[in-house]
Amino acid sequence: MKVLLPEGVELQGFERELKTTLEQALLAGYALMGFSFREAFSSNFHKIDALVVMEPGVFVCLEAKGYRGKWTGSANEAWFSDNTKIEAVGGNPYRQAERYSLVIKDKLRSCIFQDIPFWVNYFVVAPDTTRFEIKDAVINTFQPTQSVQICHVSKIQQVLGSIRTRENVAAKFNEVGIKKIISELTGISLEKIEILINVQPPDPTPVKPPKLKLVETTVEPPPEKDTIPVGIIVEPPPEKDTISVDPPKKPPHNKYIHFPKILSCFVVLVGGVGIFAVWQYFNQKPCETATETRVNNICYKDITKKPLVVGIVTSPKQYSEFKTYLKKQLGSQARDVVVEGNSEITYKEAQNNIFKNKWDIVFANSPMNGMRAKDNSYKWLARMYPKYPLTYESVLFVRSDSRIKSIEDIKSTTTIALGDFNSASSFYMPTYDLYGKSMTVTAGHRSSKIRELVAKKQADIGAVVYTTVKDDPQFRVIQISRDIPGTGVYLSPNLTPTVQKQIQNILENAPKKIKEEANYDIGKEPDYKQFRTIALRVDQVLSCANFSRNPVQFFCNATSQGILGRVAGFTNQGNGTIRLRLERENHKTCQVFVSSQTLNKITDGSSPENINRKQVNIIGVEPIELGDGTCQLTIENPTQLVVLQPGA
Repeated sequence: MKVLLPEGVELQGFERELKTTLEQALLAGYALMGFSFREAFSSNFHKIDALVVMEPGVFVCLEAKGYRGKWTGSANEAWFSDNTKIEAVGGNPYRQAERYSLVIKDKLRSCIFQDIPFWVNYFVVAPDTTRFEIKDAVINTFQPTQSVQICHVSKIQQVLGSIRTRENVAAKFNEVGIKKIISELTGISLEKIEILINVQPPDPTPVKPPKLKLVETTVEPPPEKDTIPVGIIVEPPPEKDTISVDPPKKPPHNKYIHFPKILSCFVVLVGGVGIFAVWQYFNQKPCETATETRVNNICYKDITKKPLVVGIVTSPKQYSEFKTYLKKQLGSQARDVVVEGNSEITYKEAQNNIFKNKWDIVFANSPMNGMRAKDNSYKWLARMYPKYPLTYESVLFVRSDSRIKSIEDIKSTTTIALGDFNSASSFYMPTYDLYGKSMTVTAGHRSSKIRELVAKKQADIGAVVYTTVKDDPQFRVIQISRDIPGTGVYLSPNLTPTVQKQIQNILENAPKKIKEEANYDIGKEPDYKQFRTIALRVDQVLSCANFSRNPVQFFCNATSQGILGRVAGFTNQGNGTIRLRLERENHKTCQVFVSSQTLNKITDGSSPENINRKQVNIIGVEPIELGDGTCQLTIENPTQLVVLQPGA
């Protein structure tokens, strides 16, 4: 295997050991080390320790961690080597490698494999002396699953050589060519790729020194011993005796003195200057936006030029002391600290601000907002509602004198008051519990308004958090939901690592009063996995429901079920037409054609970048079945395509 390095880059430490191992691997392909890869649809760069591109179409991201000792942890927890935390982007090395694999997959899908399913595998590579106690980890072998996969460096050839690809992937790979694919991934021209591939290490030709006067001399042998063979030495000063020289086993090839150590020092000096020059060039190169700063060749928001934004969905008064405290602690390092949002902002607006990275610190207040932050690479900082349990419940409730005893008594004329369309407690969970029902709906209300509507008999049923009506004698609960995960405070990935760490320390060490007013404290991030499943199923049901016309059906019938699937890539066809590749639940694929003008009107759609990798439901469009088992359909109305949340 050939290892490619950017010009002037020299690896150190464990990465150097990995490079040597890859160079010795008897595998057909290239390992790209020391490169930074740009995301397909943004200006963000990611430095990947090693991206392996092998014939006939195998892609593997390797994350090298040189920690020696016993590793502990799990897929969703930090990793430790003995008692030392293993530093990694995204929480742990596995999540870091997974994130980088998605960057590469999006890049390849956008330019090479638009219409072909393929995989980008990923491993964490460790020294051979490392021992593992990582929960559910697969060690030194390849399994085509989402398991935590770890490999000792000496086993890398064995593991990489066991990975196979599909015939259609191999065909496309060979059609495009490995060099062209590497060019697309790195953003480097084919001509320069050829230079990198063909470049050879500098030939350590000896430096010819100035001519020196040489003399041949012999040394008298000790008694009863043979004469020592002739040696070569520099002529000594005349006043000193000639120094004897241990003879070589073979006569010397020439009579010149060599300087390998001097040459090595010279090469290291020149190489070091080159590396420094390259590093200095990329780090001094300005970002495209004047309010950004470049760190390690990645552009981040510069809070000395642009205010730090705290995003909330409750009253700004609640965060006035927090704002003052944060601004004081940051001092001149932040131009200003501003609080955006209020109790009137919808969760939809909040999630759009998170998606666009407009909010630097997010007080999510809802697992729906928390999931959106997590999906957009925000970092967990602290837990909200620390005085309450880690999970909570939603309830359906009625007036205490209501004739409705359970959800079985609900009719199409029954009126229910629901919350914001993106609220976990007052919309998603009740919708899940009401599956199969038809009823009259009034939605978009805050919790206090829902209670008011039920109390005044303007609604028969309401949906709120259990604790808000649990002890109220005027209400009676008729249904309690499954557990809903809590939420927390998240930090934008657009801030420099140094600023992120500083803000984390400021929040963690804030006075108790500040934490209580802002409703947060140190705590573990909730697991959204089960709730995601519920939310996705609700989205599928909601894609069939028409909330502009009562009664609303909380189910999908045969005619409104639609075509469910995941957008797995797109192509700009020209003339304002976008082609989406839809992977359906039955494992078949469809080509979906939609105009950019129509796409822009779709909620959560707006652009192919936004809709890519998300679950969607296409309603009211009859697909054209093609002979190869795929289908084709055209979206003509924005209501025909519904983006299901959360995104996959």
